[in-house]
Amino acid sequence: MEVDTIQKPALAVEPPDANFDPNLTPETGEQYLQKVMYERGKCPVVVVAEKPQSRRQQKALSGLAAVPTVGAVVADDDVKNVAHRALIPTREWETMQNQKFSELRDTITAYRSSAQYEENLQRTHVYLNFDDRKHLHEYCANNLPYVSILLSIPQRNLEILLEYLHEWLQDSDQASSSSSSQQLDEPSDPELCDTVAAVTSSTSGKELLQRGDGYRRDWIPQWIYAILACLIKPLEPYIHSVLRDIAKTCITLRNELKQEDEAKVLPLNLLISIISKHFNQSDLSDNIA
Repeated sequence: MEVDTIQKPALAVEPPDANFDPNLTPETGEQYLQKVMYERGKCPVVVVAEKPQSRRQQKALSGLAAVPTVGAVVADDDVKNVAHRALIPTREWETMQNQKFSELRDTITAYRSSAQYEENLQRTHVYLNFDDRKHLHEYCANNLPYVSILLSIPQRNLEILLEYLHEWLQDSDQASSSSSSQQLDEPSDPELCDTVAAVTSSTSGKELLQRGDGYRRDWIPQWIYAILACLIKPLEPYIHSVLRDIAKTCITLRNELKQEDEAKVLPLNLLISIISKHFNQSDLSDNIA
């Protein structure tokens, strides 16, 4: 077949001339194609998209959790680390903690595949009303984050709880001044329930869990850590945004601590390290490789 034949249009349609009226309804196929050609000629060669709104303005909650942005500890999209050098973890400490976290996630993954997993779901199930934020707050503040219980909660509800925990984490006064008279039991399953010990591995778990009145002052980081260990990847983009905000809130709270507050900074450092290394937020890491 000759080249000229190949390049001939399948439908030879004359382009619209000066007498063409684009407002008339096409009555033939040729008139329709002429209108298409006319409208195509009106389209700009280059189209520039409008500048999108900021991420915080665009963020739409996917579920029941509503995390307010007004008055948040981390108000900007950027956060600067101005904490005292003594409060910044070493690379060796981060490596050790991330290894422990990886081992915990591997244990949880293996447990999900075990024969007793389905059998234990009913036995470990705890009713939590995810429409009642006060109920969730009271339960988390007065109970250890047993992984065996968290595994009985659907992932979407875990994500909702993670949003609530981020909100409560921002209220540092609440985390330090609330109190409860309920005494807590130590975890009974060293493999599936010892997440609290992992969070406070560099200090006394008993000291951080019970201080006179039995209130766990570090319960919010403990619950966040336990949920991170149970989340199934891949995650929705919005959850990555929540995790990033949690890490930035931890950095901001750490900036407010003094050099002698080494015990208080441990849970914050742990969450920053875990989120930056395991959930693709490496720019927030203290020790960027």
